[in-house]
Amino acid sequence: MSRVKSFEAPHKGLRNIISKFSLSIGQTNLSDPFQLEKLKSLGNEMFLLLNNHVHTENEHTLKNLEEKVKGSSEHDLADHRRLEVIQNSLQDRLNSMSNEISANELHQFYLDFSMYHSEYLQHIFEEETVTELLLQAHFTDEELIQQRIAIMGGMEFPILLNWLKYTIPAQTEEENVQMLSGFKKNAPAAAFDAVLNTIRPEMEAGRYESLVAKL
Repeated sequence: MSRVKSFEAPHKGLRNIISKFSLSIGQTNLSDPFQLEKLKSLGNEMFLLLNNHVHTENEHTLKNLEEKVKGSSEHDLADHRRLEVIQNSLQDRLNSMSNEISANELHQFYLDFSMYHSEYLQHIFEEETVTELLLQAHFTDEELIQQRIAIMGGMEFPILLNWLKYTIPAQTEEENVQMLSGFKKNAPAAAFDAVLNTIRPEMEAGRYESLVAKL
């Protein structure tokens, strides 16, 4: 029997946007101010989600697990502290970039981000193969669903939109129908329309149309 996976959806979204940002660094033409601003915009969306995710895990997921199993969150919390320092440094470097930055400096940023990317993938792999199993062992699916609802309910709508922007394209249609059907049922029509307008440019036309037809 398949169990509720607390990390699956947000981690799919993060893998999506982190990969997009890595690709964008390598493609950016420094002589074009528009391309640099586009890179900064995507990067700041990514860092917003990364920061939101780490605080959500610390204040909800890991806190709830720690109450059940003392010491179970220590490894993930230590990873979070270490990775946050790197994230903050990378974001500061990104936002200080101008068109005067040299190709060598941009390449060094690309390499440094690639190292962070590899470390972050290792971190979330451990969460999905170790921490996830602890959550499933100590919480019922109903409890895990309620935790997810509480997290989403406390999220500001612009941040939720950004999550859906990168998570929906990274999921299967079945997962998306389940996620968006519940949202459509409980959210105002204007909010649901905003979600559709946000995800449409991020998906292939055929995938988007097939999804919407099932909602």
